[in-house]
Amino acid sequence: MPDLTLQPLPHPPFDELVEHLVVRRHLAEQADPDRARAAAEAGVERFRERVQVLDVLDAARAVGRVWLVEQGDDRAVLRLVLDDPHDAPAVRTLVEALAREQGARRLTVGVYPGDPATEAFADDPGMQTAAVQMRLPLTDDLPPEHVVVLQPMDQAAYAVWEADEIESYAEARARSGETPERALEVSREQHAELLPDGLATEHHEFFVGLVDGEPVGTLWIGTERPMAFVYDVAVDEAHRRRGYGGGLMRAGALWAREHGSHALGLNVFGYNTGARALYDALGYETVETFVGKEL
Repeated sequence: MPDLTLQPLPHPPFDELVEHLVVRRHLAEQADPDRARAAAEAGVERFRERVQVLDVLDAARAVGRVWLVEQGDDRAVLRLVLDDPHDAPAVRTLVEALAREQGARRLTVGVYPGDPATEAFADDPGMQTAAVQMRLPLTDDLPPEHVVVLQPMDQAAYAVWEADEIESYAEARARSGETPERALEVSREQHAELLPDGLATEHHEFFVGLVDGEPVGTLWIGTERPMAFVYDVAVDEAHRRRGYGGGLMRAGALWAREHGSHALGLNVFGYNTGARALYDALGYETVETFVGKEL
């Protein structure tokens, strides 16, 4: 194993991180280089005070760089650059030790398809998939949907949906590694931030899925960015295993394309293998896989 060390940089070159986020995350969302850069810069500004940048040294020679951010009790690798991906296991050991020293409960990393450094970093039995970011290009040949019809949600339906959504999202986060207390806190915070005006919040659309006039599920789509995003899709328990989940998603993709979106993104939690199989079958591509390890 190489004799590597980590050396903090006193003046992190945040422009490197901005460039990375433009390419890996924001360009596909924004479909415009200027908007993508603005989004990346805004994101970095929000967490820059919690970021550590560490050079990976072999003797005195820099052979890589790690960007690490504090996220509550977690430490997340935002970016990893290595001259030799075979150094990744040794770097992971060093980063784990540092995270433990700082009192972190878990170490996470985003793995990009075809990136040998992050793939090797995550290649450890203790690493478990927490979530997967996926994307569907909204092309001209989207399949039609003849069964599920989308109807805008009214206030009464929204009130019932909101109470259940906060609880179910917290449960999903807890199943993916967070403590139940932290998961519920994050769920409440995120919903309050995303939906300050509830059903009337701009750029958020809420639907009830109908089959022959009967409600079978719900769908929440955000259109804040040129790439629309499925925040939540759910089929009522009494109507599951009838293909209505796929119907809701097909109808949502058609709606998003009709309203100007070039792609539709979503996040699926790692434990939800059934949903992941559905999205694979619908043609979604994996953009980034988030894995985590208890420390």
